Amino acid sequence: MSTTTTFAAAQLPAAGQPQGITTQELTTNAADYLLWGTALSAAAVVQAAAPHLAGLSFRVAIAGAGVAAFGWHFYRGWRQHERSAQGEAVRLLRLATWVLLAVLPALVPRLGWATVLPLMLFALGTRTFVAGGILQHRVLIFGGAAAWVLGSLALRFQAPADQMILLLASAAAALLLPGALLRSASRR
Repeated sequence: MSTTTTFAAAQLPAAGQPQGITTQELTTNAADYLLWGTALSAAAVVQAAAPHLAGLSFRVAIAGAGVAAFGWHFYRGWRQHERSAQGEAVRLLRLATWVLLAVLPALVPRLGWATVLPLMLFALGTRTFVAGGILQHRVLIFGGAAAWVLGSLALRFQAPADQMILLLASAAAALLLPGALLRSASRR
């Protein structure tokens, strides 16, 4: 009985300390931010150049980024042997954002960009802000807050071209810049 007690006591300190995020999880998160930032930026530029598409560029960009991200994460997850609690939390947050970003562009014909775009910006901001809190990276937290500010501005500027500029700025602040910094952090 004392052996069991000793064994359990020896296990408690190791189990009580959470494992930090792995380098592979940081690399996966960096690639995800860069992929989605590039897809949304390209969709914003195409939508601004051809407004008659009524969100088609977003559906194509999000479907393409979704398939690419699914393949990338499936491949990375298949080869990943150890997972951290932080990495799993960010992975679930990423999945929830993918679902939301897949649904929102489909609402454009019914609700219009004036309603859908601020919702997209708030979703991106929330994802980046929460991931920044989980990973404890200030750049992600500030990027999420910037997306919220730009989402609030999108409520004020309702011209489609203005909103696409705000989406482009938000993708840079909330996705591309944090993705580049996560990539550099994963290489250290």
